[in-house]
Amino acid sequence: PPPPSLVCECVRACVPAREPTQDLQSASRAVLFFRWAMPTACRTLSRRATAVVSRTRHKSSIIAPASSPSAPPPGFPRLPLLGSLPWFSNLGLPDGSSVQSLDEQHESWAEGTRRHGPVWRVGIPGLGKGISGDLTLCADPREFVKVLQAEGKYPYGAIQLQWPFIVWATKHGRTVGKLFTRSEDWRHIRHGMQKSILPPAAAAGYAAIIGTTGREVVLNAPLWDDAGSFMSRASFDLFAGLALGRRIRASDPRPGASLPEDERFCVDTIEALDLLPDVIQDLPSIAMSSLGLESPMMKRYFRAVSGALDYAEAQVREMLARLDAAEPLSTAEEASYLASTVRTQRAAAAAGAADALTDDEIVASVSVALVASVDTTSSIATWVLAHLAREPEVQQRLREEVAAALQQHAGSLAAVIEEELPYLKAVVRETHRLTPALVISSVKEVDADIDLAGHRIPAGSLVALENHSLQMSEALVEQPRAFRPERWLAGAVAERKGTPAELIDHPLLSAPFSAGARKCPGSRVATLEVRALIAGLVHNWRIGLVDERQATVTAARPPSRRRCHASAMSRSPRSRVPSLKVCHHEAVAACVRRSHPLYPAEHTSSQPLSSHGPCRQEKAEEFFCFAAVSGGA
Repeated sequence: PPPPSLVCECVRACVPAREPTQDLQSASRAVLFFRWAMPTACRTLSRRATAVVSRTRHKSSIIAPASSPSAPPPGFPRLPLLGSLPWFSNLGLPDGSSVQSLDEQHESWAEGTRRHGPVWRVGIPGLGKGISGDLTLCADPREFVKVLQAEGKYPYGAIQLQWPFIVWATKHGRTVGKLFTRSEDWRHIRHGMQKSILPPAAAAGYAAIIGTTGREVVLNAPLWDDAGSFMSRASFDLFAGLALGRRIRASDPRPGASLPEDERFCVDTIEALDLLPDVIQDLPSIAMSSLGLESPMMKRYFRAVSGALDYAEAQVREMLARLDAAEPLSTAEEASYLASTVRTQRAAAAAGAADALTDDEIVASVSVALVASVDTTSSIATWVLAHLAREPEVQQRLREEVAAALQQHAGSLAAVIEEELPYLKAVVRETHRLTPALVISSVKEVDADIDLAGHRIPAGSLVALENHSLQMSEALVEQPRAFRPERWLAGAVAERKGTPAELIDHPLLSAPFSAGARKCPGSRVATLEVRALIAGLVHNWRIGLVDERQATVTAARPPSRRRCHASAMSRSPRSRVPSLKVCHHEAVAACVRRSHPLYPAEHTSSQPLSSHGPCRQEKAEEFFCFAAVSGGA
């Protein structure tokens, strides 16, 4: 490597105080050299390049069309191997702080839209296409409809971004790998697996078992010190109940409550889901995988996903053997997704249908559904709890609605979640607006050239729907940082009709389950599960802050985006919680930081939460506590 003095001189030469365009071109040519030559110089260059981008950023509205028709979309520079990381991973925010990591996805994606307009490009190795990770972001759902219309016969979905799983499935010859392809194999299995779960009538058929399991699960909440862990385990219980018709009791932490193999399955699945986003964007893993090698992080992921899928497939095959042997099933097993799928597919095979699923394909589809069931459901439910804990009036109004509905339906939680209670639905929708489980809710590859907001998008481009910045726009949402479920009640929605603000009611912004032919097949049962968890919890428990001081954000310490507190649920305000992780992307932790830069000192519990991305494993403080509600189950 060259001496530091020469490198520093090169930095000054490449990023002088002259024309911004020249600065960016020079910086782009130099970054790879500095990345190899001297990490310190690369960090210096990244800071200077970030300042250049900040000076030249676009001021356009996130819903305004491009000024020059058919122009390429603006965005961050993209370099081979590095993509836009030197710029995108250190963004400056309007409040003077900065996003220091791609993990803080809420603010980094939204800031890109604020700078460049409704359609823009970025390079994210591991997520985007090609050696620079090209990805086009679209923040206008009306424009994204064009992307869905250009999907083609075998559409692309976010599942294709999970290249580590694809590598694992290919290496081990697993049938489940077919679900991650763009081929007739995918179309065949997907068509068969969704028949018994995606249609509204099919999903509603699982409300009874979700309601029954939910009533049992919510009683375990005070036994946990960690909100994310409880919600993950509760999600396992709910989906295992409807998929297999049996209780794995993962949400009960008491010794002997669950079988060791069930507990191992939960641990492996949570570890695999937690590692996956890191492996996807890990440059050493990407490079080693291209050479047929496995990085240490990939090996950990492969071990976890192998354990989870082996367990899931064993459970499915055991039940198939019982069906083949004509053994009697319990009422819950008879009503399960697996039994329904087997009956449907075997009836189709008996009728001579060429598209009937084989047993191996049934095993693959149900197994991957079991492993994937925890992710989005637990994230949504944990965020809802965070808002309810800080908004006691909202919580009480929701509790009264749930109590009235339970009284009307003779205490049946299943009937309540089928009814679509207006305020419960509004609370979940407002949670998704303010703190979405996924900021990028849909990723597609266009099979033909299209025009998005006046920008030409060539065939083969990856386009993602960025759903957060538009819903936080002051031009469309009154007090966008306030948690106000009332904006989603029928009267408020009707008032927005015919105004620019009705854009926030677009169906593509309503949930984090993607859209089109690759929409999550379990989206409707996941919605029922979230309703069951939230309705059951607010009916039985009063959810509050363990330490009321967490309701006030002060500026006593400088903002820290590297360290944040994890949320917790505790029976005792005095108990301390060890290192924890919260939900899949652990985003709920960021809302309780007393040093949060977006909140002034006078912030109170009735003021809004903000949405920042995942925290890492840190020492936690208690967040939630539960007090029994009189009249609860």
